[in-house]
Amino acid sequence: MRHLSPLPLWFLILLFVALEGAGTQAQDMPKAAIATLDYARILQASDAAKDIRRQVKLYQAGFRKKIQTAEHRLRETEAELKRQSKTTSPEAFGKRRQKFKSQVVAVQRWGQGYKRQLERAVKLAAAKVQRAFIPIVKKYMRERGFNVIVDSSLVLFANSRIDITDEVMVLLNQNFSTVAVSKPQ
Repeated sequence: MRHLSPLPLWFLILLFVALEGAGTQAQDMPKAAIATLDYARILQASDAAKDIRRQVKLYQAGFRKKIQTAEHRLRETEAELKRQSKTTSPEAFGKRRQKFKSQVVAVQRWGQGYKRQLERAVKLAAAKVQRAFIPIVKKYMRERGFNVIVDSSLVLFANSRIDITDEVMVLLNQNFSTVAVSKPQ
């Protein structure tokens, strides 16, 4: 007859105690009350998200006008430079050409900076929506007795009756319908 060494015996005892304790803890756990929420739809269709898009469109339209004006000025400057190429000295023309290139680079940098500022402003505005969203969901969760809310994009199958997206959307729209998006410079 083979005897177990003390190490595997202790392991088996610890495993038994751990499993016995886990069973006791599972009995004390509340029943799962699960809801699903379409977070992407909230971020896309809420009044606050629509307000962000509205402001961004205004900023983009203003940006396009400014860029078109700057491009028009640069084209005029370039045309004038071409006319002057035949009548000015190579040294003077080179200086003017260099000044023109600097103006082009400045407009490009301004445009890129404007786009970066706008992207950052949109991210900050979206973060405001997210910060407003979380307490609303937590309060709704407590009031309705849910102990788990899962993004519906992570759920393979679910009964549509546990989807709370519409109710949360209404609450978010009531409490947070506008967001200020910083205007880029």
